[in-house]
Amino acid sequence: MKKSLLLSKIRLRAAISCLLLITLVLSLLWNPAGTNSNKVSAASKKYSTPIPTVSGPIPITKTSRPFTVGGTDLEKYGYRLDEYLVSGKANVYDWGKDGKAASPQVRTANAPYTTRMVVRRPENPRKFSGNVWVELNNPSRGWDVEVQWPTVQDKVLRDGDIWVSVTVKPNVIASLKRIDPKRYAPLSMANPLSPELQACGKLPGEAGYDENLSKLYENGLVWDMLSQTGALLREKDKNNPLHKYNVKYVFGTGESQTGFFLNTYAANFAENAKLKNGRTVYDGFISASGAGRTTPINQCVPATDVKDPRSQLPKKHVPFMRADAQGDIFQLGSYLWRQQDSDAPGAGFRMYEITGAPHGPINIVNYQPPAEDIVKAGNLPTMVPYAYGGVEPKANQLPRHYLEIAMYANMERWVIKGIKPPHAKPLRVQAGVSTQKSLTGETINASFVKDKYGNVLDGVRSPYVDVPRATYNEWATLKPGYPYAWSFGHQVDFSSETLQKMYGAVGAHQNYVKQIKASVNKLVKQRWLEPEEGEKIVLEAELTPLP
Repeated sequence: MKKSLLLSKIRLRAAISCLLLITLVLSLLWNPAGTNSNKVSAASKKYSTPIPTVSGPIPITKTSRPFTVGGTDLEKYGYRLDEYLVSGKANVYDWGKDGKAASPQVRTANAPYTTRMVVRRPENPRKFSGNVWVELNNPSRGWDVEVQWPTVQDKVLRDGDIWVSVTVKPNVIASLKRIDPKRYAPLSMANPLSPELQACGKLPGEAGYDENLSKLYENGLVWDMLSQTGALLREKDKNNPLHKYNVKYVFGTGESQTGFFLNTYAANFAENAKLKNGRTVYDGFISASGAGRTTPINQCVPATDVKDPRSQLPKKHVPFMRADAQGDIFQLGSYLWRQQDSDAPGAGFRMYEITGAPHGPINIVNYQPPAEDIVKAGNLPTMVPYAYGGVEPKANQLPRHYLEIAMYANMERWVIKGIKPPHAKPLRVQAGVSTQKSLTGETINASFVKDKYGNVLDGVRSPYVDVPRATYNEWATLKPGYPYAWSFGHQVDFSSETLQKMYGAVGAHQNYVKQIKASVNKLVKQRWLEPEEGEKIVLEAELTPLP
């Protein structure tokens, strides 16, 4: 009996030892570095991003609707659009008392905010890809502009992604309240400091008052707003409008001014924005026409310059892409902010400069909010007709959005499958040839090197510059009545004589289409174009007669 009992105890101890060994092996497989799980949990808790509260969707009535771009039949694609209010508390940051701190320091803690987000998603959660893109709406016109949504919508709709557009600057909150005072009454990025404590800006009624730099507001609330909104979209809670959707990855994007925002956020805030499991809130970023530039971390400090380490991505960061246009290189000074590509583990980076492309994607003029809403926004510096084009009669029509769609798809492959995106040469520039002034104030002593047809060499190529029908210029001719035409550039179409010399006096159209197809096939293979956009380019060539 004793012998039997002893054998039982031995067997039990052996079983426990075996179980412990299996547990250890599984833990190592789950965590190959052997990190102490308690420490990870403690660190995650330390840096965990607060989850804001949500109200909505805000009802759509005969007299009240979301302020957003039109032009897309979402129902046709099985999508729906909803608008929500997002509320939380954000810190305002500074660079320390002397302005020289290496990382942002909390200047004012826990300032309340309420922003809004417009959510486009598949009606059926089972048709969701798992990928969410968060766009920082552009505030440069004085009203809330979704630029990247119309640019990338074809990819989003066919893949089943979710697109979330977020209001990120208080000057457009002011215009939203003029557009629909009741709907947008709760919106707020109020300055937590009293006016007498603020080092910059003015109050309404004072000479030179500007909503971009008002003492009523604080632009610097945006950083925690971005972190908290991204964290919200991953939360498995009914507070999250996407709680029925299996969100796997969240990406951030912005264009022009909000490209600056995104550069600043990725350089100084993104790596400290963590989920409870220790993962970063965002999995990757695409800054479109952000020129590599940064923006002030609060509205009363200057932006860091190109030589400042605080303008650069940290040593460890999620994959990051810059998608700049030819129109950004000198106009926004992107030439001065160029960076080298990187495939270093935990520090992936790509810099893309799109040959021939203007700063403003020409297709966005077809996707604008209703004119009456823009008029209600107030006495803004950039009103109609800019809302509905504002471009000169022959704007640069190179469809840069075809190339950008591939960049977004490549970002997803990079993060999800580890497939590295292609590299591209920067646009070819010759230094010391001429001096030009950027719109951002820098003097740049350089100019583009162009081919015999007037198009710039190198950069991210497309059939439009490799098999051209026009010369694509980044600057507009600035005719009177088109105040922001510079954004859309201009093009000079080739004459019939030139086209016949290029493609043949006989069979010119057939030769042209043949070359277009060869160019498209090459670019699809290299992943500069998605097959669907390649098909559109070929069809366009087939249906366009040579003059």
